[in-house]
Parts: sequence; C-alpha cells; structure tokens
Amino acid sequence: MTLQTLIFLVLWGVELMLAVWGLRIAQFFSYRMPKVAARPVPDWSPQVAVILPIKGVESGTGANLEAILNQAYRNYRVIATVESLDDPVCNVIREFQEKLPSGKLDLVVAGRATERGQKVQNALRAIAATTDKDEVLAFVDGDANLGPQCLQALVGPLGYGSHIGATTGYRFYIPVNSHPANAIVSISNAIVASLFGPYRRTMAWGGSMAIRRADFYGYGVDAAWNHALSDDFTLSWCVRKKVGVKIHFVPQCLVASAADFNFSRLFEFMTRQFRITRISSWHLWASATAGSALYLLTLFSALYFAVIGFCLHQWGGAMGSSAVLIVLYVLSILRGRMLLRGGRRLLPNHAAELDRVRWWYVLGFPLVQAWILLTLIAAGVGRRMTWRGIRYRMVSPLETEVLNSRQ
Repeated sequence: MTLQTLIFLVLWGVELMLAVWGLRIAQFFSYRMPKVAARPVPDWSPQVAVILPIKGVESGTGANLEAILNQAYRNYRVIATVESLDDPVCNVIREFQEKLPSGKLDLVVAGRATERGQKVQNALRAIAATTDKDEVLAFVDGDANLGPQCLQALVGPLGYGSHIGATTGYRFYIPVNSHPANAIVSISNAIVASLFGPYRRTMAWGGSMAIRRADFYGYGVDAAWNHALSDDFTLSWCVRKKVGVKIHFVPQCLVASAADFNFSRLFEFMTRQFRITRISSWHLWASATAGSALYLLTLFSALYFAVIGFCLHQWGGAMGSSAVLIVLYVLSILRGRMLLRGGRRLLPNHAAELDRVRWWYVLGFPLVQAWILLTLIAAGVGRRMTWRGIRYRMVSPLETEVLNSRQ
C-alpha cells in the first residue's frame, strides 16, 4: 500500500464518519425536533418589547408585520425602527398604527449609522425607547413570518432560570419558485438549522431572539454593539463566552423566510454571511470550509479512482472506490430527505413550496456543497461587504467602519 493510498483511505474514512454524523443530525431535525415543537410552551409571560429593525417594502412585509402584531401573547408592544422617515415602510407602519391602540406599535427613527451596522443602530435606538417595565427584549426581522405562538415560545424559556441567558429561533428559507439559487439557499440554510438544539452548538439568530432587558445591559451587549456589524454573533459572544450561560433554541420559532434569489444575489448574500462568520468566529468558518472541502474531495477522488481502476482492470481498487462513492452519495440522499422532511413537518403550511425543490434536496447535495465551498473560499479573503446598500469594513467582531452610506 502506497502512502498516497493510505492518505486517501484515511480521508475517506473520516468523511464517511462525518457523513453518518450529519445524517444523525438530520434525523434528529426530522423526527425529534417536530416532537419538541409540539410540546406546550412555557407560560412565563412578562412584559415584552419586540424590537423590529426594518427597511424597505417587500412582497411579504405587510403579512409579516401583521403576524408580529397578532401574537398569542398578553403583554407586549412592538417598536419598529427605521433609518429614515423617507423609507416607504413607514407608510405601511402608519396604516397599522391607525388600526391599533396607542402604544401597541411605535415607530423610532434611528438615523444613519456612522460607526456600526445600520441594523444594530436601529436596534439600539429602539432599545433606548424601552423602560424598566419591558422585562424582556425580543428581536424580530421584517422578513420573518412568525407563527402565532412564536413570541410566547421564545420568551417562556427565559423563565427557567438565570442559566438561560437568551433564546433563539432560526429561519427556514421557503423558495418562491424553483430557481436553482432558491433551492441552494434553502438546503444550505437547512443544514445550519439542523445543527441547532444542543446548547454547545446553539447561537443566537437576530431574526428571532430574546433576552431579559436587565441581562442585555448586565452582560454588556449594549457596549459590545456600539461598534459592531453583526447583532447576533455579538450577542452570542456576550452570552456564551463572556458570561458563560446558555442560549436556548426554540423550534417553535423556526420561521419561514421567502427565498427569492438569482445566482448573483445568492453569491453576494452567502459570501457576506460567511465573511461575517469568519471574522466573528474563525474556527467555525474554518470547520465549515474543511468539512465541505473534504466532502467534495472524497466524492470526486472516489469517482476518479473508480474510473481509473475500471479502465486499468484494477478491480479491487475500482470496487473499493465505487463502494465509497456509492455509500457517500446514498448518505447524502438520506440526509437531504431528512432535512426536507424536517422542514415540511416544522412548517406544514409551506410544505407545497418546499416540494418545488424536493429533487434538489434528494439528489443535489454535491452541487449545494460545491456552492457552499465556493462562497466559503470567497469569504476567506477581505473584510469589506455591502449590506442593504451600505458598504462596511468589518475590522473585528466589535469594530466596524462604515465606508459609505450608499453604494
């Protein structure tokens, strides 16, 4: 046995073990997570201020805002926060304000950010409008379509005790059509969503997260956000690393987000997300890059050696390589099916939309991994990015330069 053969056998063995682990994670997401989501939600329900940083009007903006305002929760108010009154979403917000009691929906103008991300700027200005009566701060994205029990499910676990520092949901991208870019982002996102659950792997997601207001200040999140670009990575660092308490994942707050991408927008979006990840958590980015690279290396090297073996009549090597190739691809098929099943069970109202890209989930895993690796590598270079038309340079997790206000 040559050294080259030994190296490939070791790499293939490691990848097959990782593939089995990934399948187990997807199985948990598919079978266990829906059962957890079906449990009664905790009934702890203090006064909550829902912080809604929002920009622009999209096709689902009105429906998403209506869902936020119609939560099955007793004591909460919504503070929508925008950069400028010139934003057309202000008209939508005013229409809702006219129909609601005073104080149910407030509008805060944050102004243009000069030393932090605009989303963080908006959130900080909204938090400044809260009072001690608002025991919990819940953060929601404007493109998140919440179920009616989401707020109660998100806030309730904070009542378990001080060992729970924050709670979080996550998004699940629902394709608006069968464009391959929408399939890729849905599957890529589902891979990440399936990792949530155990405390050691759970980080906050800014589209649906909650923290006690006293802890927001006590943990130093307000100070950490002062020059930050990413709201959720920074909050996660304060909760998990600085203070050493847990972030609790709430499967009832797996929220549907519309996926309407083309390849250009998808490349920009995923590269930006992975670049933020690299700067905020280098080890997480490196692990993801190594994992995707090893998967593709195993798949294509096994295919190569199988073809060469058959062509040269080296039957032992050809059969062994073919076995690795087949086993890895079958594990990928099963993992994709589990992820799709989990999404359909957790978001049954969107099952039909997910079925538009079901064959991508089942058969397209290698192509999705190739796209993920491409964007991970692209994210490995540079610190500049465009987000909602604003150019930033992310110096560190806690330091951001606003390069220009508009592209």
